[in-house]
Formats: sequence, C-alpha cells, structure tokens
Amino acid sequence: MTTRKRDEADTPRERFLYTDVTEEEYETIVRYCRKEHISISQFLADLLLQEANKSHASRQDKYAVKIDLTPAEHEKLELLTRLHHKGTIGDYIRELLEPELRLQRVHRSAKTKHIRYYFSDQEYKAIIDYLNGAGLSARNYPVILALNAIQKRRKKKQT
Repeated sequence: MTTRKRDEADTPRERFLYTDVTEEEYETIVRYCRKEHISISQFLADLLLQEANKSHASRQDKYAVKIDLTPAEHEKLELLTRLHHKGTIGDYIRELLEPELRLQRVHRSAKTKHIRYYFSDQEYKAIIDYLNGAGLSARNYPVILALNAIQKRRKKKQT
C-alpha cells in the first residue's frame, strides 16, 4: 500500500494545534494511521479541513439519540415530561441538555496526552475560523472526528 500524501499547501505547514487524547484513544488512532500509512498529523488535519469545508446545509442535519431504559425508568421519564408540561420525552430531555449545549467551549478533565498536528497559514486560518464560529475546542473536537471516522470506516469494511 502506498502512502497518501496531503495536497501541496501555498505556505509551509508550520502552524499547529494540539488535541488531547486518552491513552486508549491514542492507541486507536495510531493503529489506524499505521494501517493506512498516514501520519497522525495528516489524519487529524485532513479531518478538520474536511469538516470546515462542509456546506452549511449539511451542518443543519439532526441526529437521533437512542437511550436504553427499563420500563420503570421510561414510565418515570413520561411522568417527568408531563409534570414539566413538555409535549414529548425528547422535548423534556432537550430542555435538560440545553444549558450544556449552549456552552461556548466544552472541556474535559481526563488524563490525556497531547498530539500536535500541522497546517499551512491558510489552512490554519480556515480551521480557527471554523472552530471559533462553531464554538468547538481544538483540544477535544478533532479526537471525536477521528474516532468517528475510524468507526465509520471499520463498519464500511465489514459490510
């Protein structure tokens, strides 16, 4: 298998960001990158650049979240929904989560290690504008993208 190189940039890739990963996340990303013959920096940078270049319309998609509940827990949730005058359980859960979703920056305090990934000046500006506009953290968001991409590619290969 040949190494897939990144497209040439107008300027050297001297700008960088860090992302924080747990040891388990790091091992997952390293295994994937070795298998694909790409650097971790390239993998993370490419994912972020793809995300930043997605159309605004695709960011408006909605996702459904599945929660496994026992029948007793479901009944309590229905009761809480009624008592809080919400139309659906989804409306009630959304109201509970809304303050957390409105946070400008989401941080975690897990024991992590840092991975540095590089951009050209133009790429860096595009990424910073995207992350700031979306209220996303350069320290945490890239690892979510990476793990989701790895999981999607694994599922794709299994089918």
